[in-house]
Amino acid sequence: MIEKGRLTVRQLASLMFLCTIGEQILFFPSMITSYAKQDAWISSLVGVAGGMGVLLIMLAVYNMNPRLNLIEHVFRILGPWIGAIVSVFYIFYFLISSSTFIREMGDFMGTEILKNSPLWAIHLTFIIALAWGLRSGLPNIGRTAEMFLPLVILFLIILTLCLLPKAELENIKPILGQGLLSPFQGFIAVLTYPYCELCIFMMLLPYTERRTHLKRDFLLMGMIGGLMLTLTLSICLLVLGPFLTQHHWFTSFNLSRMINIGNFLQRIEAFMASVWVIAVFFKTVLFFYSFALGLAHLFRLSSYRILILPSSLLILTFSLLVAPNETFYLKVVIPYWIDWDLTCGIFLPLLLLLLHYMKLRLQKQ
Repeated sequence: MIEKGRLTVRQLASLMFLCTIGEQILFFPSMITSYAKQDAWISSLVGVAGGMGVLLIMLAVYNMNPRLNLIEHVFRILGPWIGAIVSVFYIFYFLISSSTFIREMGDFMGTEILKNSPLWAIHLTFIIALAWGLRSGLPNIGRTAEMFLPLVILFLIILTLCLLPKAELENIKPILGQGLLSPFQGFIAVLTYPYCELCIFMMLLPYTERRTHLKRDFLLMGMIGGLMLTLTLSICLLVLGPFLTQHHWFTSFNLSRMINIGNFLQRIEAFMASVWVIAVFFKTVLFFYSFALGLAHLFRLSSYRILILPSSLLILTFSLLVAPNETFYLKVVIPYWIDWDLTCGIFLPLLLLLLHYMKLRLQKQ
């Protein structure tokens, strides 16, 4: 087995929550509102329920053989040739996802926080932190996530409570005023972002302690993370309305600038930015880990650690080339990304399950 480290169930649950909110804590309100307008909160709630189904599919793939990760399942079920093709597809998905998350972080920091810093410098700094974290090993990543989890939850609760006095119910009326099609499109987007992207946990589950409450905690933290995104989206709609929520790309960050309680508690957007950077770090490092581990399985290496440096340089290059600007990312990348996420998070895992049970049935006959 290439990975020798082990995560506790609590560490896996912490990583699940942080990866569920991930980069979505800033982009989620704008993205879902662009589909469902004032009914985005409905799409989000229904999407969280649908997301539980996606997570159950991932658990079913894991339960086929709890000792094998996703890439090993692909090779075992599809054989060496077709399995290699599907594995390369997943590994490329992990690579581009890691690069895209870093690019999103770079665009945000370059436009909102570090306005005079070159993009490559921001990316390089983040890549160094990711490589250091990956070099430290999977258990250390889990322990760090467990330590940062209460801080992230606290900041999100503070954001919500401080903005409640500015909320207006008129901003989400009329409910279902545009019919059911728009909320359904929003539901598909919620199913994709973030739940299909949690397919990386099929690479982590075999390296988690096998406890009776593993499945419960896995689903529970996925649901809580989705509800936290729904809460953030609802606050954005209630305070800003659907039009401003849709057209502010970093909606929750801009919302945090509006907090002013007694001219004392104000300008806490830096705290919101820190929450986002922490969540993006853990989501990106897990995609980075999955990419390196998948390559190690593909080329039958004894360890993924020797791939950290070349993988870092590759991800850094792709992060600069993945999109020329934010407009290209919004108009071109995201519509196709939904199909890619659905394929990796639902369709291929279902195909693996179907072929697995067909093989079992043929063996019994």
